[in-house]
Amino acid sequence: MDYGSRLAAVQTAMQERDIALTFLPRAANLFYLTGIRRQLDHGTDHNAYGDWLSGGYIGQDGPVQVVAPRMGGGFWQHEAEGKSWVSGVRLIMEPEAPVDVLKEMLSRHGLASGKHRIAVDERTWAQFTIAASSLFPDLEIVNAAEIIAPMRMIKTQDELDAMQRGSDLTDDVFRNVMAFMKPGMTEFDVAHEIDYQFVKLGAEYTSFETGVFFIQAEPAGGEKTVRSGERELRHGDSIMFDFGGVIDGYASDFGRSAFVGEPSAEYLRAHDAIITSQADAMAAMVAGQCTASQANAIARKVISDAGFDDGFNHRLGHGIGVTVHEPPFLDGVDQIVLQENMVFTVEPSIWYPGRFGNRIEDMVVVTNDGGKPMSKIERKLFIVE
Repeated sequence: MDYGSRLAAVQTAMQERDIALTFLPRAANLFYLTGIRRQLDHGTDHNAYGDWLSGGYIGQDGPVQVVAPRMGGGFWQHEAEGKSWVSGVRLIMEPEAPVDVLKEMLSRHGLASGKHRIAVDERTWAQFTIAASSLFPDLEIVNAAEIIAPMRMIKTQDELDAMQRGSDLTDDVFRNVMAFMKPGMTEFDVAHEIDYQFVKLGAEYTSFETGVFFIQAEPAGGEKTVRSGERELRHGDSIMFDFGGVIDGYASDFGRSAFVGEPSAEYLRAHDAIITSQADAMAAMVAGQCTASQANAIARKVISDAGFDDGFNHRLGHGIGVTVHEPPFLDGVDQIVLQENMVFTVEPSIWYPGRFGNRIEDMVVVTNDGGKPMSKIERKLFIVE
């Protein structure tokens, strides 16, 4: 990945917009610009002293200065090694007041007095913006995503290669899990096997909470309130999968459907509608010739014409890259024109709780010849005997 060029592009935009400093916490944008990996958060808001001001401080020129807590600081120092575009890691020691460290970092970039503009990541702690505004009352804070998000939408060949590796690994996870499945297993059993396979095959971690849905054809099935639960797989169930992993810092997202035993004619008709819906949308996703909302409308029309419109209750898909959900979005309102090397999920579904569910999901690259799926797994209906 050419992190130096990405950083230079951001700094040029900062100069053009008179932004003195950009602050990015430990998250997707910092990884995108520097290659400093994210760690998996484990549900605690405060993990270390000074977390709220930890991250990368980017001036209009020069390398990125990283600030990190002393506890866990070794990870940051390791990530900064060998990166010429990162100047080093300034550790926050427990005897220090974090707000004094923030003042130090802002002052380094000339924010001692007067009016200044800084950009912050959308996921910056409120504590950071409150403290910065208290230190410098004339400070104007703007959204760094306005600069970085458009860059992330168009993937480079290095990014596409990384995402293809992630898709291939995800394919292997699905193959292994299908060989593992049998009636009597619970959704938890299958979800845990998926997570295990990702770790076993080399993923950093799953890219979101693994979804395994057993839909039982009876009113008692009801609407589910959890992703993967204790429901046991039995004859006549339809199954929907939704899972992905992070490989080389990039997320994958994948879905297929299966059935236990012999599916009904209605279910097969729904599956055929899903296949056609996805195929028609991908065929229309020609670079420069289709908007996000048009792709969504094309897929929805197929499902509506087949009589299942009320079963398709979400958008067609979303952008994907260093995060599993990122703009643009294949929905009813996004009018952005699709461009070559954008990557989306295309995931039509038909779901009737207490009746049946069917979905297919692939990561799809926009090309001059339409959308090209990354997964090599067939889009057929899989049967569990």
